[in-house]
Amino acid sequence: MEPTTNLYIPVNIRIRFEFFDGYGIAELVPTIIAALISGFIALIAHILTGGTVLSVLIVLVTIAGSIMVFTKGENNQSMTDQIGHIVRFMREQRVYKYFYTDEWGL
Repeated sequence: MEPTTNLYIPVNIRIRFEFFDGYGIAELVPTIIAALISGFIALIAHILTGGTVLSVLIVLVTIAGSIMVFTKGENNQSMTDQIGHIVRFMREQRVYKYFYTDEWGL
């Protein structure tokens, strides 16, 4: 009889630094870029309206939304990755028109 050996592969080993599950430096950079863009938009909104509540709300909602969108899940896929897969799948779809004809020509 041959001895059976079980291979144990640990699940919780991370190969990169993450601030929390699924969110590391690679996800922080687009979040900072989104925060800078929303800060510029908030500055313009503050100049036009004069209110600070709308400006702060724009920045906070943008940062929270970008964190939600860029955080990777259990399958190492973020929402932006999944949307990219959907768009790529929709572009690869082909439509074949079917014309019914008599098979034997009768």
